[in-house]
Amino acid sequence: MHSIADALTSLREHFGFADFREGQREVIAAILEGKDAVVVMPTGSGKSLCYQLPAMMFGGATVVVSPLIALMKDQVDALRARDLPATFINSSIAEREQWSRIDALRRGQFKLVYVAPERFRSSRFLEAIKSISVSLFAVDEAHCISTWGHDFRPDYLRLKGVVQALNGAGGGVQTLALTATATPYVRSDIIQQLGLAKPETFISGFDRPNLTIDVVHTEKEREKVARIKRLAKTHDGSGIIYAATRKAVEQVAMQLQGQGLSVSAYHAGMGDSVRVKAQEDFMTGRTQMIVATNAFGMGIDKPDIRFVAHYQMPGSIEAYYQEIGRAGRDGLPSSCVLLFNYADKNTHDFFIEGSYPSAEIIRDVYHALVSTGLKRIELSASEIAKRAGARNEMAVQSALYLLERAGHIQRSAAPGTAGVAGSPAGQPRWGAGSPAAGAQKSTMLNPPRRTRAIVMLDSVPATKLRVTPGDVERRAALERRKLREMIEFCYTEYCYRAHILDYFGDRHHARQCGTCGNCAPHTAARTPLTSAEMLSDKRTPARNRKDPTATATLSAPRALTDDENLRVRKILACATRMKGRFGKNMLAAALRGSAARNVMQAHLNELSTYGLLKDLRQDDILLYIETLCAARCLRVSPGEYPTISITEFGDRVMREQERIELALTENREQDDEKPLLPNTALQTYTLFRNGHSVEEIARQRNLVTKTIEGHLIECMAAGLTVDISKLVSNSARAQIEKAIAEHGTEKLKAIHELLPESITYNMIRFVVAQNSLAKAAK
Repeated sequence: MHSIADALTSLREHFGFADFREGQREVIAAILEGKDAVVVMPTGSGKSLCYQLPAMMFGGATVVVSPLIALMKDQVDALRARDLPATFINSSIAEREQWSRIDALRRGQFKLVYVAPERFRSSRFLEAIKSISVSLFAVDEAHCISTWGHDFRPDYLRLKGVVQALNGAGGGVQTLALTATATPYVRSDIIQQLGLAKPETFISGFDRPNLTIDVVHTEKEREKVARIKRLAKTHDGSGIIYAATRKAVEQVAMQLQGQGLSVSAYHAGMGDSVRVKAQEDFMTGRTQMIVATNAFGMGIDKPDIRFVAHYQMPGSIEAYYQEIGRAGRDGLPSSCVLLFNYADKNTHDFFIEGSYPSAEIIRDVYHALVSTGLKRIELSASEIAKRAGARNEMAVQSALYLLERAGHIQRSAAPGTAGVAGSPAGQPRWGAGSPAAGAQKSTMLNPPRRTRAIVMLDSVPATKLRVTPGDVERRAALERRKLREMIEFCYTEYCYRAHILDYFGDRHHARQCGTCGNCAPHTAARTPLTSAEMLSDKRTPARNRKDPTATATLSAPRALTDDENLRVRKILACATRMKGRFGKNMLAAALRGSAARNVMQAHLNELSTYGLLKDLRQDDILLYIETLCAARCLRVSPGEYPTISITEFGDRVMREQERIELALTENREQDDEKPLLPNTALQTYTLFRNGHSVEEIARQRNLVTKTIEGHLIECMAAGLTVDISKLVSNSARAQIEKAIAEHGTEKLKAIHELLPESITYNMIRFVVAQNSLAKAAK
């Protein structure tokens, strides 16, 4: 039996490492002692060494089951670069070559072989593996065997039989199950599904101190884009932005590219060449960021990823932690920011509904097929959906898959379509109990380019279908529970890092990390956005502090002025009186003294705090509210309609029992008497100042010219310089000046009556505004 000292020698000799990383020593020691083991380590923590090192030390071969074909090749290439005997067997190589490699394994030419799980569908292949001396059977991505896992794959269910067959072939084969993400109930299921008796369980490496984790609550899409833009500008390395859908990936990438940022897009619906180029551009640094669905990331090992942003929340904490685990693998500080909006839950609800169809939808789809009276049916999923009266086409796809698994129908792969890598053509990777989970995980097939023929194998009554709806409903309930857990994480006031570590059963950690958004609420990610940051045009000026379009400086938390402290206390007092029944906008509206119908109907005008901040704009008050939420003086409740309430700490601040520092933006040199401009006027002004005509701006912004002219008049009233020679001809201006002089007033109607019809009210306004600026300058 080998000792851990032998393993350390082998580690230095074969892999060139001086010592083990956290968690590796204990796992390898158990393997060398002949024990079965279940290992849970996050992505990038060195799981693969736990079987690669023993493989080089054992006399027989180590078989590693992995669903990731691209990763297999990368791992084998890396091992061969160190002159270590390793190979792989999957559908990417010809059948003759597969058998050649098996013969080489029999002869002992390879110490380690990666195998795709679908190879075990072949009894001939299983017999061939039994003929090899197997010392260790390792199951990578072991959560795929669990129907409770976030990426269940039915081919993994065959692995228990493989273990039993190998045990029968020549004594007990040692088994190692590895996963980057497994909750206690998933770990228990892995043990049961593999038939392990008393395996050692190891959980380590989940605490990544170099990752700063934060959740930023957002209300608008443009705020999300602005925050990603800030991340890109404040981080030197690469970044991944995860979006929930293919459409969102394309839209976000386009918006960021429009901001002048270096961005690629990646999702499973793109052509192979497009995806490969996007990945290569990102990996080689030709682009700083990649916007992707979670189809991107498996097997990606880029050490300098400085930030991972989630444009929409993932469907589970498992998926979330796996994705942020791709940041900071070089050990340097990196940021993980989730841009949360409760409305994003709708996307996941749609996926769950589509992935796990109700018994009624399954029956309706079956009835729609039987009612054609045909043995061979050529209808698209959308056509079947219409016949079945189903609104969710994805649910129809799932129902077809379940009917096929139950033996009621058989579907042929459409000519010219390809299946998922590593699967037979046309077969999705989801399975019993999780029929289309892949749609949200990018494992579902691309929509077929041609209709797949459906062959009816029987025509039993719909009430006698061999599909078990209870299994589907159970899986749907599980996915809904995971989604609730993800939402609870987004609303927690507890340390984000500790919350995640508790979730995965890692209890050996501090209760507060001191770096996440809840432990250190004044993170850069939470600093409220300025008006200029919210602008969509990348050429926004930011040089002149007196220019309302300039970007306000992002300050660290600072002591408040007396006026600011008073405003804070007024906001907290109003939140107290509103008793947590309303959201941020209603709180701001009440403080501003809004006469809006919903404010009046809620009787907020009867509060003693109504109108206390009537001198501020709604946006200014909201900025204070956001900052107070970040400082944990106010809390936002979870739910479809989040409400806001005061915290115990906020109550002490309100009563002046505590003093706080806030990360309010500063514009010290800005003239407080100048009216602050709305974003839409600032956008128009920026475009105009960069040489666009009123007509061009109107077309670009899909507005009428009168609105654009109105924006420019607002800007002049705010003290900005507008060259009116581009807006009013010299002759028209002379006529307007004459009319003003003759009438002795600047009242628009009186002046307009003295002028020809070709001169508009806005022309008069431009001249009047120009005169006002000239007088002010004197």
